Amino acid sequence: MRRTRLIDARKATGKTQEQIAEFIGVDRTTLGKWERGESTPHPNQRGPYAEVLGVAMSALDSMLSGLPADQAEMPEWLTTYLAMEQSATALRAHEPRAVYGMLQTPRYVEHLAGRAGISGVSSSFVQRTIDQRLHRQKRVRNGDLQVEVIQPESALHLRVGDPSVMAEQLRTMTELADLPNVTVRITTYDAGQYEARRLGDFAIVTHPWGNPRVHVEGYKGGEFLTDQETVAYFMAALDDAERIALSSRESRDFMLRLADSWSER
Repeated sequence: MRRTRLIDARKATGKTQEQIAEFIGVDRTTLGKWERGESTPHPNQRGPYAEVLGVAMSALDSMLSGLPADQAEMPEWLTTYLAMEQSATALRAHEPRAVYGMLQTPRYVEHLAGRAGISGVSSSFVQRTIDQRLHRQKRVRNGDLQVEVIQPESALHLRVGDPSVMAEQLRTMTELADLPNVTVRITTYDAGQYEARRLGDFAIVTHPWGNPRVHVEGYKGGEFLTDQETVAYFMAALDDAERIALSSRESRDFMLRLADSWSER
């Protein structure tokens, strides 16, 4: 995924790729890979990179990671995903990093979004993220969207905020899991490694029109995979994860026990 803002910043200096690369101490090929999103600079290369581009380190971090540069901006990939999500009828997701976004509480989002990036983010970014999550969650709560989520146990042990934030988050998950259009299932540590875990976080998005597609997200942002053989493979991996996950009832009991455990800390 091309880092368009990074390319634009380089062009704004009036310097060539060779001149920028020479200042940083790398070759043109390496710089080209950074701009194409194929690799990323080492932390000790970012200082001279920001200097030669004439931008702050926080701005460079934003260009590299896909985080918005200011409160009025949203990455293009996220705009595309949210539009597709709002028109979807069903989402099947595997989320090993943290609580799945559409199930998050405002306090959980506040602490999670506040730790984005290396240089930190503004309070306006955090508030906008909270508002966005709540808006997305409306379709879950009113039954417009069918949601099936597989969460590895490790995602629920990741401490975000203080124990009261975690306890509230887990109880909210069980509340949402009780809705007829929501299924949350947990893969415990005893499940070991499995293919969906190797693939990481992804969501299979279904619309009334066209074929399902897979959305994957990483350091460079997110993208949709539409090749039907690829989509079929991700679907099979999620089916396999469902076979080894706790049942819906077992998962609900698991989340409530974990919420109690967080409350006792």
